[in-house]
Parts: sequence; C-alpha cells; structure tokens
Amino acid sequence: MNHKILISLLLFCLPLSGFAQYAHVDQSADDLYNEGLNLFQSQQYNASQKLLEEYTYHPKRTALKAQNAEYFSALAAIYLFHADGEARIKNFVINHPNNVYAEEAYFQLGNFYYREKNYPKAIQYYELVKESALKPKDKTDYQFKLAYSYFSRRAFTEALPYFNQLKRGNSSYQPAASYYAGYIAFEQEDYDQAVIDLKKASENESYKATTSTMIANIYYRQKKYDQVIDYAESIRNNLSGMASADLSLIIGDSYYFKKNYPEASKYFTDFRDKSKAKPEREILYRMAYAEYKQENTEEAISLFEQVGLVKDSLSQFSSYYLGKLYVEKDNTRYAINAFQQAKLLDFISGIKEESQYQLAKLYIKQNLFNDAITELKDFIAQYPKSNYATEATELLTQAYLNTNAYDVAIKFLESVPQKTLKLKEAYQKVAFYQGVIYFNQANFFMAVQFFEKSVAYPQNKKLTGQAYYWMGEAYSTGKKYEEAIKAYEKSLNNSTTSDDWYPGLQYGIAHAYYNDKQFKNALNYFNAYVKGGKSQPYYGDAIIRLADCYYVTKNYDLALSNYQIAINERSEKIDYAYFQKGVIHSILSQNEKANKNFDIILSEYKNSSYYDNALFQKAQVAFESGQYAEAVDGFSYLLKASQQTPLKPYALSKRAIAYFNLKKYDQAIQDYKNILDNYLTHPTANGALLGLQEIYGMQGTSGDIDQYLAAYKTANPNDKAVTAIEFDAAKSLYFNQSYDKAVAAFQSYLSEYPDNALSFEAKYYLADAYYRNQQNDKALTYFYEVVQENKTPFVKRSLQKIAELEYLNNNYENAGLYYNKVLQSADNNKDKYNAYSGLLQIAKAESKYSEMIKYADLILNEAPVNSNAVNEAYLNKGLAYYYQGDYKNAEEQFAKAVDNAKDANAAESKYMIALMQYTSKEYQKSLNTLFSLNNDFANYPEWLGKSFLLIADNYHAMGELFQAKATLNSIIENAKSVVLVKEAKLKLQKIEEEEKQQSLQNKREEDSIRAAQGEMILETDSTKN
Repeated sequence: MNHKILISLLLFCLPLSGFAQYAHVDQSADDLYNEGLNLFQSQQYNASQKLLEEYTYHPKRTALKAQNAEYFSALAAIYLFHADGEARIKNFVINHPNNVYAEEAYFQLGNFYYREKNYPKAIQYYELVKESALKPKDKTDYQFKLAYSYFSRRAFTEALPYFNQLKRGNSSYQPAASYYAGYIAFEQEDYDQAVIDLKKASENESYKATTSTMIANIYYRQKKYDQVIDYAESIRNNLSGMASADLSLIIGDSYYFKKNYPEASKYFTDFRDKSKAKPEREILYRMAYAEYKQENTEEAISLFEQVGLVKDSLSQFSSYYLGKLYVEKDNTRYAINAFQQAKLLDFISGIKEESQYQLAKLYIKQNLFNDAITELKDFIAQYPKSNYATEATELLTQAYLNTNAYDVAIKFLESVPQKTLKLKEAYQKVAFYQGVIYFNQANFFMAVQFFEKSVAYPQNKKLTGQAYYWMGEAYSTGKKYEEAIKAYEKSLNNSTTSDDWYPGLQYGIAHAYYNDKQFKNALNYFNAYVKGGKSQPYYGDAIIRLADCYYVTKNYDLALSNYQIAINERSEKIDYAYFQKGVIHSILSQNEKANKNFDIILSEYKNSSYYDNALFQKAQVAFESGQYAEAVDGFSYLLKASQQTPLKPYALSKRAIAYFNLKKYDQAIQDYKNILDNYLTHPTANGALLGLQEIYGMQGTSGDIDQYLAAYKTANPNDKAVTAIEFDAAKSLYFNQSYDKAVAAFQSYLSEYPDNALSFEAKYYLADAYYRNQQNDKALTYFYEVVQENKTPFVKRSLQKIAELEYLNNNYENAGLYYNKVLQSADNNKDKYNAYSGLLQIAKAESKYSEMIKYADLILNEAPVNSNAVNEAYLNKGLAYYYQGDYKNAEEQFAKAVDNAKDANAAESKYMIALMQYTSKEYQKSLNTLFSLNNDFANYPEWLGKSFLLIADNYHAMGELFQAKATLNSIIENAKSVVLVKEAKLKLQKIEEEEKQQSLQNKREEDSIRAAQGEMILETDSTKN
C-alpha cells in the first residue's frame, strides 16, 4: 500500500517539475538553444545558463543538443564562480564520455583556473586533457598554458619540453616560449642554449629589454667580461627604466672585474641614478672599492659605511678599507672605529691581523697607550710569526714608556730577561711613576718599594734624584725619619739646585732632622730653604720651624727674631708664633713681655688651638713668679672656660700646688681628688697622690689615702712592661694591616686591662681596625666611646670617623653635627678640608645646591690643601650649577677642574662638559671633548667607559651608524664592567632594530619602483595569454 502511494506521488510531481523548468512555452527548442549559445559567446553567462537549462527540459529537445546545453551551462557555472560548477563539468564528462565536448571540458576548466592564476588547479585539469583530441589552435594554447603553469610552480623539467616545442613553431607563443625556454636554461646554467633562446625571444619587442639584461648576465656569469661590455653597450641606449639600469650595473661589474675602475665607477653611477632603489650590499661593496681605487675618498667612505653595517666578510673588508681611508683623511678617531670593527670579525684572518696592527698604531698616534698595550699584547700572542711581530714588540715598549698603567708595564719589563739600555730607561721611569701614584694614594709603603725599583736602574740621574726625594717624603710621612734622611741625602747627591724639587728636598730633609730631634742639622737646611725667599711654598712654616730649632737649641734671641718674622709675614701659624714668644720671654723671666704675647692670643685669636695653652702659660707665669693667688685665678678661669681641654689635669695639679702654697689645703685636697677620681692613669695622678698624702700627713690623718692608693695601683700596676708589650704587639698587628688579628688582640687587652692607662688609646685602635675591616657599626660604637671619654690624642680623628660613618649610614643629621665638631676643633687646613668636604657631600646627597656651592667655596678659599681638594670643590660646584640648569656656570667650574689637575674629579668634569654639549645637540663638540677625555684620563675606567657610551650616542644622533655600532661593539668586546657591557648591548640592539625597519622600508620602496616600471615579467606574461 505504501509503495503504491509513493509511486503515485512521484508520477504526480514529474510533469509539474518539468513544467516549472520550462518557462518559454511559446519559444522553439532551436531558438532557446541558439540564443543560449550566443549569450554564452558574448560572456552573458547568467542569462545563457538559464536558457540552456530550459532547453534541456524542452519537449522538443534533441539528445545531442541537450548534452551540449548541459556542457555550456556547466561552463557558465564555472565562469559565474558557482560552487557546483566544477562538479557539473566532471559529471558531464562521466555521463557523456563520447560527446564532442567531453575532451574539451577539462581543457576549458584548466583555462579557467589558468586565467584565475590558480596554477596548481590548472595543471590538475590540463593533465586530464587528451592533447591529440584538441584542435590545432587549442593544442598550442594547451601546450603554452600547461607549460607556463608548470613554470610558475618552478617545475622547469616538466615545462621545458612544451616551451621547446612551441619555440620551434610559428604560433603567437613562439617569442614567449623562446623567452621561458631561455629563462629555464639560464636557471639550469645551460648558458649557451639560454643565449640562443633569449636572442630569438629578443626579436619580439616585448622581450627585448628583459632578454637583453639576461643575455648580458649570462656573459657576466661566464666571466666573458669583454662580451658583456660589447653586447650591453650596443643595446643599452635603446632601453630605459630598470632594464637600462640593470645593464649599466652589469657593464660596471664587468669593468670592475677587469680592474678598469674609472669605467666601472661611471656605469655604477649610472645604475644608481636610474634604479632609485638601494643596491644590494655586494654591489655597494664593488662600487665602494672602485671609488677607493680612484682615490675618491668621500664617495668611497659613504659606500663602504653602507656595506659595513652587517657582520659578514663584506663588512670586514669594508671596515678595513674605511680605516685606511680615514687614516688618509687624518680622521684618526673614525679610523680607529673602522679597524676595531674589522678586527672583531673573524671571516678573513689576514684582514683581522692587519686591522689589529693598524689599530694599535693609531692608538699610539692618539696617545691612547693603554689601548695600544692591550691590542699589541694580544697581537703578539695571536700572531707570533707575523711580519709585524718585531715592530709590534717595539711599539709595545714605546707604549709602556708612555702609559699610565705603570704596574702592568713593570710586570712586562720584569718579564724581559735581558734588558736593553732602552728598556732599563723605561723601567726606571715607569717604576718611578708607579711610586708617585702610590704616594698620592697615601700608600707610602708601596711607594717606597717602587722608588727602590726605580733607583735600581739609575740610567737617568735626574730621575734618580727625584725617586730618592719622594722616597724621603714617603719615609718622613710614615715618621721613619732616619730612613727619610738617608733617602734625602742620596737625592742631594743626584740633584742640582736648578732642579724643580730641590727646594722641597731642602725643606724635607730639614723637617726630617727636626722630627728626629737633630735640631742643629735641621737649622742648616731650614736656613738654606728660607734663603730661597718668600716665594717658596713652605716659607712661612720653614720660618716657624727655624725659630723652633733656635728655641730648642736655646738660642733665644734668634728664636724670637724668627718668630717675629713669622708674625710680620702674617703666617698661618701667627698664633703659635705669639705663643712661643710668650714661652721664651717666660723662660727669660721677662714676664711682662710674656703676658703681652699671651694676651694677644686671648684677645685676637679666641678660636686658636693655643688659646687654652695661653691661658695655662699665663697662669704658669704667675705660678713661677710666686704669685699664687693670681695663678689660682688663671688656672680656675681655664678650667671654667674650657671644660673639655686636655690641659685640665695639669691645671688642676698646678692649682692644687698653688692652693697648698696659699695654705688653702681643703681646696688643694679637692683638686688632687678631682685628678685621682677622673684621671687616675694620667701622668699627674702620681703627683696628686703624693700631694694628697703630704697634706694628710700635715693634718695628722691618713684620710682616704689608702683607698686612692689601691685604686692607683690597680690602674697603674707594677708590671708596666708586660702591659706595654701586649699593647705594642696589638699595635704592630694594626700597623701591619692585619685588622682581624688586631681586633682580637685589642679586645683581649681591654678585657684584661680595662682600667690601664693605655686602654683609652686601645679603644681608638680597636675602633679604627673595625673601620678598616668595614665593620662600621662596631667601629662607630668605639669611636663614640673615645670621643665621650676625651682622654686620648685621637679624639679629633674619632670625630672625623664618626662623621664619615654616619654619612655612610645616610644619617646626614648626625654626620653634619660631627663634621661641624671637626671644624670647631680644626687647628690646620687639612682638618678644615675634611669638615668642609664632608658637609659638601651631605649637601649633595640632600640636593641642597646652594649649600654645595657654599662649602665648595669654603674649600677653595680656606682649605685648598692639595689639587685633589681643589678639584673636588670645582667639580661639585659645577654639579650644583648643572643640577639647577645653569650650564654656563657649570661648564666654567668643570673647565677649572680639568685645567687644575688630571684626577678623577677632572675626568668626571670633562665628561659632564661633553654631556652638556650632547644635550645641547653640539654633537661634534661633544665628540671632541670625549676624545680628549680618553687621551687625558685613561687611568679612570669608570669615566672612560661612560665616555665611550656617550661617543656612541653622539654618532647615533649624527646618523653615523657605522661609527656608533663600531664603538658599541668595542665596548662589548673589551669592557670589564658588566653594567657597561649591558648598556652597550641595549644601545646596539636599538640601532639594529632601527636598521631593520629602514631595510624593510627600502625593500618596500624597491618593490614599488620595480612594480611601477613593469618589471614583474612572469606576471606580465601570464596575463598576456
């Protein structure tokens, strides 16, 4: 039952369906068919498809025409991009294999995909076509289009037979087939066949330009440069655009390989003028070399720099020639960068060797001796058999003679077993200079060692005299006066009165004799020194010391005369001169004159370090004159006015005796007890104990004398020698810089002898040992104790150390407080400098720029103790102005530092000048400043490293990318600072990213130019057919 219903429905539907598909009832079947085909031929595929599909349902259709209509309807679906088009064609072939269009169907489907440039699909359907069934015209179409489809997929082996067949025919495809056959032969390096085919193709005007370039290229590849030139020159003028440009390039290259550089350059220039796009690097290199060989320096440099931006063999060659060109231009800095770049690359060993040698020579020319040493040592190690080996060794010696890296130079020279006269002279010089460096660093022990090394080779008498002089200065500073005198005497034997250091030598030996208590000898040399006149740098001090010598040798008249000269000259130690005059008059019992001098100090020099002494001596004059009441008043005034004075125990002792003589025993007892309660280890304690015992004896009582006696014995035990030995042993460890052991020794000493007279001094040495071991918290604790107890000569030093350590702890308030205490207790310019310098650093840390300027000026005006101090002031004053944006005043201060002395402050100052010039976009000025910095401050690696980074920044800003990269690569290769290398790598990465972006932009521009000039030949040909 169900089957019958289904069949009925199908029967019912069929007529309706057929009717629905046939809309043109009144139109004849032939009209529908013919009109559909006509519409198809006129490419009206949509309308054609509708009519042809109606025909297939027309009652009067014929079977063959219905098949044809189905075929063309399917093709229309393809051309209309209907999704079912391809399937309909396949179904047609399957359903009607004997139809006349069955063989053509795949061909047409292939043609469709060919026109759509879908070459894989085109090949798929072309390969299904039976070529023998195609019409003659369709056959040539089929052969070319299948061949071209293969060609577009670089399936040259499959394409070539078809192109070969077509090129031998007379069809319209013959020129194109010749061209593509020639192209394939060219790719397969079958150059003879390629020339034949391409020449055939060139007979057609469409292929003349392209084939001409390719034929010239073939001759070029065959290294037939004469044929390249003859052929290309004969046709070049008939071409235009990129074709003409490409021929110029090939001609230029041919002349280049024939070493005819002028002609090569002419054609290279023509290529560049016509092509617009940037040439490839290999071409740029040949262009550059051609200009180089013609001595066209500027053009060669411009081209070589473009090649040298990438790390490869071309870059290595280009960098090397850039170096030579810059040498010719006397642009040594750029030459250094170029040779440095060539040396860093490892592609061509000969170029690497030559570049390193030339680099070292340039370093010496620029006085960059440390860099020269590095390069020459490496060169000798890398190329021991080089033709330059002997010369390199000589240059290395020359560099060492001029270097500031004296310690390295000494090691090198000591490694040479047989020293020539020249090497001995070099050794004497560098050992001396190294000794001076250690001396300036206050490392006097090492300074002496190197001065000894220097005088071991006394080739130059003047240098020998200098070495002994500075050796004497080192010994004298270390208070080894006997050794100092010996060194000074040897200096005298090797020096003349005209030598620069001779006055200093006289002054130094005089001081050494003075400090060694050989005052008569000291007298002679001080006298000789002051005879040099007031212009002598230490004239004022020498007059004072001469007077001191007369004083000690009891020649009081000459002593007074010289102290008066010091006063008349307004000596820095004028207060001391007045004090000493007072002392001498006191000795001569000229009390009125004595008090007059003491009163001058008390009235005019109230901040003098001799103020307390003047008070004491004035009271002492009264005491010595038996005026005990007046003496009591004087000592009492001192004790009240200066409660922290170290003279306090002496004043108490003298006042006690005065009270005793005035029979004021209770007051005397009070002063004696004050000494015994507070200064039990002081030298006056013994006298106080005896005085107290005497008074108690007069009063017929023992009082508390036993208690004080016991305390005194405890504080001053009988085995003084043992404690002194232990103390001296601990000090010996300290002075030998064995600070860990010194700490342990002083801790043990203080534990065993806490109340010993030397315990206060031991605390200072313990504090300083901790300080030198960088155990700052522990050092601070003991320095504070030393200051609080105020019972050693080291209080002033401890104030300085507390201030310094509090500054390091960023406790600027406390640091400032203690630096001011240092200032208050200062009795010489060095102490003042230490205080002002500390306060300056605090102001800098707190960004208080006006205070920075204030303290810098105080250093300059009141405490210019040495060139380093002066430069510190100039630098920080400049920085203060810089931070405030006042570049003019900043540069003025920085320039003063640079001119004053070649130290770290000057190096930083010079860098700051360069930085300001860079910020102001004065790039060349900044570069010149930095080059000068590198020459003058090679011993300061921090500022040397920063300068190279800034050099790279300047080059970058100037667009000198080759120089910028060469500088950064040099830093990366040679710098020892990890931070510096990291920063250099970041800057290099930035430049390379910029280059990458520029390269992409250039490529886009080149492609755009070629596309605009119609040079995309493959695409052009595929659209022709």
